[in-house]
Amino acid sequence: MYTSGDRYIGGGKIEFKKEGDPTWVEIGEIQEATISQKVEFAEAFSRDNVMKKMLERVAKSFDASGKFSTQKINSHNLAMFLLGSSTTEDFVIGDELPDGSTATVDVTIPKITAGDTPLVAGSLRFIGDEDGPKKPVIMIPSVVITPSGDLPLIVDDFAKLSFDFAILQTAAGFYDEYTMDVGA
Repeated sequence: MYTSGDRYIGGGKIEFKKEGDPTWVEIGEIQEATISQKVEFAEAFSRDNVMKKMLERVAKSFDASGKFSTQKINSHNLAMFLLGSSTTEDFVIGDELPDGSTATVDVTIPKITAGDTPLVAGSLRFIGDEDGPKKPVIMIPSVVITPSGDLPLIVDDFAKLSFDFAILQTAAGFYDEYTMDVGA
C-alpha cells in the first residue's frame, strides 16, 4: 500500500496468464517479489592528460528481470516450477496406485508431467495491497518464467517455490506501472 507520505510497504498479489490463454491465474501467497533493471554502457575516454576524462557515455543494452516466491503449492504453481503440465490419470479397481496401494474404487488422480513445458511464457500482473488510499499495479506483457532453487520435499518450515523471470520487450515497451486509487 502507499501511505499518506507516498511510501510503499509491500503486499499484494501476482497473477499469471500463460501465452495463448485468456485466463489470469493468481499465483497466491507471494512471500517476496522484485523487479531489477540493468543498463550496460559504452564509454569513451580522453587520455590527453594524466587524468582520464569521460567524453561520452552511450547505453548499449537494457535488461529487466525479476523474481518472486510463494508458499502456495497448488497444481498450477507446481506445474510451473516443474516446467510441466497438469493432467489427471484414471485408475480402476485393482490397479496399482502411485503410492503402491491398490485402487478399491475407480478414481481419477491429479498428475503433473514434469519437463514437458520447458518454456513457461506469458504475462504477469502485480496488484498492490489495497489497505492504503492508493495501490500500484504493474503490467508485464511478456515474461519467461524459470524455477529457481530446489523443490522442497522434507523441510522444517513452510515450503516455498521460487521463480525468476525475464521481462521481454514488446512493441509497447517492457512494462507499465499504474498508481490507482483503491476502489477505482
